[in-house]
Formats: sequence, C-alpha cells, structure tokens
Amino acid sequence: MVAALTLSTSIAHANPLDGTFAGSPGNDRSGVSFTLSPLLDGILLGSALGLNGTVYALEDDGDSGRDDYGGTAFPLSRINQFDRLSVNSYSKRLDYAGTGLAIASALSPAILLLAPSDEWVTIGVMYAETALFAHGIKNLGKLCVSRARPYMYSDDAPEDEIDNGDWEESFPSGHTTLAFAGASFTHYVFGAYFPDSPMKTPVIVASYALAFSTAACRVASGNHFMTDVLAGAAIGTACGFLVPWLHSVSSTGIKGNADKGVSITAAPTGLLVSVSW
Repeated sequence: MVAALTLSTSIAHANPLDGTFAGSPGNDRSGVSFTLSPLLDGILLGSALGLNGTVYALEDDGDSGRDDYGGTAFPLSRINQFDRLSVNSYSKRLDYAGTGLAIASALSPAILLLAPSDEWVTIGVMYAETALFAHGIKNLGKLCVSRARPYMYSDDAPEDEIDNGDWEESFPSGHTTLAFAGASFTHYVFGAYFPDSPMKTPVIVASYALAFSTAACRVASGNHFMTDVLAGAAIGTACGFLVPWLHSVSSTGIKGNADKGVSITAAPTGLLVSVSW
C-alpha cells in the first residue's frame, strides 16, 4: 500500500496531469467515460457476491475428492511435461516477496486518485466489482481443481501448509489473478482518463511489471506451476478489462450514439443483455 501511494504521489508531483484528463475542456470524453448504472451495477455486484458466497458455502461442505498426503513427496510422473519445467522447492523468502508484490499490484489502481474526486466513487465501485469477480473465479477454480503445489514434489514441503490443506490448492494462482486484475484495470481506466498523458506508458508498464514479478515469484517459490500463473493472469486480465469496459460502453450509449452501448431488458425468462458498438 505504501509503495502504491508513494508511486501516485511522486508521479503527481513530478508530472502534473492537470489538463490531460479526458473530461477536461477541449478533450472529447465520448467513448471513454465511465458511468454507474443501478441495473448494471446491481447485476454485477449481486453476481460477484453470489459467486463468492456460493464458493464459500461449498468450501465448508468438506474436502471430498481431495488428494491424500501420505507423508512422502509426490512422483514427478504426475505432472505434465510443460509443468515439470517449473517445479521448485519451497522458499519462504520468495513466498513473502510474491505476496508483497501481489498486494502492491492489487493496489496499483491507487494511481487513479489523480482523477478528479467526482470520479472516485465510480472508480471504486468498478474496482470492487473487478476484485470480487477475480477473487470468486479463482476460488471457484481452486474448489473444482484439486492440484498439489510444486513443493509437494520435493522432500522439504512446509508443514504448516500441509496442516491447513493449502498444499492442494495450486490451480489457479490467486496471487497472480489479483495482481493482473489490478494491472489490467489500471491499464484500461488510466488510459481512458488520461489518453494524452506522458505518464500513461510508465504507469501501464509499472503495473504489469508488478504483476509479472508476482507470477515469477509464485513459480520460483515453489507455490505454483507455469499453467497456474498463466490461468491466473488470464482470469485477472479478463476481469480487469471487462468490468470497466461494460461501464464505458454503457456511458457511450447514454452520452453518445443512442444506437450504441449496453442494453439490459427484463424478460419473462430472465434478463436480455445486448451490446452494440
């Protein structure tokens, strides 16, 4: 958190963004503004909370179908050829480093505090939806896929992780999911709000650097295989782009061309969602 806020403050002092906001006079905001909608956000927040609640309830039902640990390292023959390249013994130092980088990456949207204060609620709601979806989807993946972590294929697996059952929740990488959700959200929203800012590229590069470093540490620390972090990166990136995109398309439909945007209509059999651009 300190790193993310420090980054925001230093950029604000070194490279003022006054006049580069897409909504400032002389700039065309059509197609890049974000608008909250009671219906759209009610659906998104309700779905995200429902997903997380369902996964939490299912997790409490027990560990049926999970692997049993017999006290000895698992054989490498259980792993596909690609993932055998990323089998590492456990490293507590790299484990902690990965966690710190994931937190910093998830907090990278703090740079968006540089936007006008009347946009903060919109940004906050969109990011809350993004984080909730990313968290729920990665937990659903862990619930559906029982996979031993790479350190279980060596003789020095951490006993505390074995005791709490975390050793069999390798897929997908939760740290990587949340890191890339923060990076892709920052990329999309910062680029929309400050399209002409000289800091756009440095901010985007720094955000993804934190996310990729998180993934690298999760593999190097023995916590994840390459396919775990690739899946996490895909989930996080999708959530980080899709949520603000839905809000931007909606605002375009409202403020720009009436024939474009997101249309949500109640029907006897459910909700009909149509997207046009």
